[in-house]
Amino acid sequence: MTYAVVNENILKKIYRRRDNWSHKGQNGKVLVIGGSSVFSGSVALVALAALRSGSDLTKIISPRRAADIAASFSPELISIPSENDHLGPEDYPTIKEESAWASVLTVGNGMGTGEEQKKLVNEIAEKTNKPSVIDADGLKLLGKNNIRHNTLLTPNSNEFRVLFGELPPTDLEERVRAVQRKAKEYGTTILLKGHVDVVSDGEESFVNKTNSVYMTKGGTGDVLTGICAALIGQKNDLVHSAAAAAFINGYTGRSEARKKRESISPMDIINGIGQTITRWRYQ
Repeated sequence: MTYAVVNENILKKIYRRRDNWSHKGQNGKVLVIGGSSVFSGSVALVALAALRSGSDLTKIISPRRAADIAASFSPELISIPSENDHLGPEDYPTIKEESAWASVLTVGNGMGTGEEQKKLVNEIAEKTNKPSVIDADGLKLLGKNNIRHNTLLTPNSNEFRVLFGELPPTDLEERVRAVQRKAKEYGTTILLKGHVDVVSDGEESFVNKTNSVYMTKGGTGDVLTGICAALIGQKNDLVHSAAAAAFINGYTGRSEARKKRESISPMDIINGIGQTITRWRYQ
């Protein structure tokens, strides 16, 4: 079994020179589906991370409280509020309409794990053909028969266990083998988050070793989801987008943690993404 340790060189492959005549939306439009009255900040973190990673536009579909809170984060964020207390099948017509606009979807961040959310996640997976990043609660709700080839799954170890019925090993070689095996079995791409991230589409495999022990704060996974979506939305394939996103998130988190240690926050990572990209993309 072979795998590559991802490094800064991947950013030069991911971030290509832009056409001088490119216009708004040509460099990615991300539709963020998630949020709840309790986890109201998740969708904002996803959207902001996507914008800082190069996406031209983001839209958020979320229950009203989360949508209004997201809109208050920044005037860049477009939010479409649902009048329901949580997202469910009633919201699918809006999601379908907005999916036609989007380059890529993110599904599950802060959504909650009720039956209505479960129905919605699986309806999106069954009926929407756009590339998707499924994270957090979306992974706990997704039926294995609805895992698609153009979907990036971004579980932590527990979410991997819930989805696939087995806890990934901590030995790195065995961990890579487990991710590669599941990615090949389901014809999908997996980014298994951890102290060392593992990425595989069943053929190519990467590990990312840039993370910091201080990146245990809630919300850092939402940031990673947004970075992944932005890179996919810029017409990169899923496995290289995931590997590059893991590097950007980890390297930025480690850089910020050197300055702030226990005080690091997901917003610190979002605000540092540009410095990481500029440092390695343009040298």
